Amino acid sequence: ITKESIIDVYATVVKTATPVESCTVRDVELVAAQLWLVSPARAQLPLQIEDAARPEKSDDPEALKIRVNQDTRLDNRVLDLRTPANQAIFRLEAGVCKLFRDLLTQRGFVEIHTPKIISAASEGGANVFTVSYFKSSAYLAQSPQLYKQMAIAADFDKVFTVGAVFRAEDSNTHRHLTEFVGLDLEMSFKHHYHEVLYTIAGTLTD
Repeated sequence: ITKESIIDVYATVVKTATPVESCTVRDVELVAAQLWLVSPARAQLPLQIEDAARPEKSDDPEALKIRVNQDTRLDNRVLDLRTPANQAIFRLEAGVCKLFRDLLTQRGFVEIHTPKIISAASEGGANVFTVSYFKSSAYLAQSPQLYKQMAIAADFDKVFTVGAVFRAEDSNTHRHLTEFVGLDLEMSFKHHYHEVLYTIAGTLTD
């Protein structure tokens, strides 16, 4: 059976005498009774998971270990996403979004979903991407700000949104992204704007 093949196994779970270092769960193993090959993988894959998972600065003074370059990773993204580091990125992103949603929902916020395809640039702070929209042009929203403010004016009191943001900024820095997931909130305050500051601070620390 080749590496990365998909199999079904009927087995007994038993404790191991010594930890299995190459596995996530290291104190148990499977004693297989039956095995079915569901989907075989090719014998020669474009990359091996252990090579793609190897840190860039791993201890290899003689450069004997294979390094997987970015082009190979992107051309074989399904395999690359199976590495522990890439899995962790998506799980962390999902966890942060869940905590953001749960905390604000507990505090009386309402989640709203704002348009991403708009007829005109809604803000002047960033350039927008132009897209073909049937027989005319449209734009990708660079912020949900206008829609959050509309919700507050409509007596929603507290709203938040989690969604894609698009910025047509041709800047090659770590602080400029053309697409990212934004976590935004908007709320009214009764007496002082510090009410908003305390809410934001609590969202980041609680």
